[in-house]
Amino acid sequence: MIKQPKQSDEKQIILSRSSNSNFSIKKQAQTPNIDLNQQVQNAYKMIEQGMKYYQNQQYSMAKVVLVNSSQILLPVIKQKKQNQEEHATEHQELIKAINTAEICTQKVDQLFQNIASQDPYSKQIIETAMNRKFEVSFDEIIGLESIKKQLDEVLILPNLRPDIFTGIRAPPKGILFYGPPGNGKTLLAKAVANQIKCCFFNVSASTLVQKHLGEGEKLMKTLFKIAFQFQPSVIFIDEIDSILSSRSSEEHEASRRLKTEFLVSFDGMQTSDQDRIFLIGATNRPQDIDGAVLRRFTVKILIDQPDQKARLALVKSLMSNVNHSILGPAFDKICEKLAGYSASDIKAVVKEACMQPLRQDKIAIVTISAQNIRPVRKEDFEFAINKVKPSLTEKQYQEYISFNKSGS
Repeated sequence: MIKQPKQSDEKQIILSRSSNSNFSIKKQAQTPNIDLNQQVQNAYKMIEQGMKYYQNQQYSMAKVVLVNSSQILLPVIKQKKQNQEEHATEHQELIKAINTAEICTQKVDQLFQNIASQDPYSKQIIETAMNRKFEVSFDEIIGLESIKKQLDEVLILPNLRPDIFTGIRAPPKGILFYGPPGNGKTLLAKAVANQIKCCFFNVSASTLVQKHLGEGEKLMKTLFKIAFQFQPSVIFIDEIDSILSSRSSEEHEASRRLKTEFLVSFDGMQTSDQDRIFLIGATNRPQDIDGAVLRRFTVKILIDQPDQKARLALVKSLMSNVNHSILGPAFDKICEKLAGYSASDIKAVVKEACMQPLRQDKIAIVTISAQNIRPVRKEDFEFAINKVKPSLTEKQYQEYISFNKSGS
């Protein structure tokens, strides 16, 4: 957590309380189109909703709502303090939300311990698949602006105001991220979990595919059961095509049973509009996923290769702490040559370019000071681009575009 200079006494108390918790309260930018009174009213409604969840012993949901309401009240209190306005009521509500969220955190921790001690399958899921805290935010992800807005609408806002997103406005249960590798599918899923402040289950083939017959589907069933108990929760299945590929008469019985259990658990994971369990799948080969599984992902999002603007922002970000002599127009030309490169490919190109000055001063590298290493030049990037080729061919890329147009 970054401390701001000259904090008010109230803010110092709040931050010190939250720093010892499993959650943190971070300063959020105020929405310019909403006045302070409206922000306060929204926060009060969220606190009221959170207290209802607490009374109903829905501790995970209560903690999420109360922490997010606190994030709304904190900048309001600070602004009122600067304007020398009374803010006693808002301060009391904020302290109430934080204290209740602390209690919810303790209740959730105790529940985790109880479940893990009673059931070996639950213990395995909790120890190997569950993460409860991430430091990744949408602001740290370069590019993908339209996708971040879409995720904000279908996942994040419904968790901030679950009382509004009900009925026909209820969020989707399944979201599929697909596209070329190395463009941020996993990072986006972690950012979603961090924005919601929820439990995150990171699942892969190694988590669910077991050597003993019947264990895989038991783990699958337990995964959805725990996610339901600790909602709001996100189940993220990376490389989902490796687990839920198209069924055939030649596949192993264990694989078929695992897919059947997934379909049954997926259909039953939300019993009402207030349930907040989300399944996010990520794949580089969406065409290999079983049709019945694919139909259950009602929202399919293509995580495309970075465009010119995103490439430029990514290169400049990677070069921010590196001494270089490249001017603005030269950066633009470099990024034009990087068309067709994934985000991970671009990182490899920048790394290769930055290594060139070290290779030329290889003899003196032991004695030379860091300040005397020559700056990275445009020629270094030209060398790197010729050496590091894009990992995806044009034919492979067109397969993603075709899948996106087909709406499969």
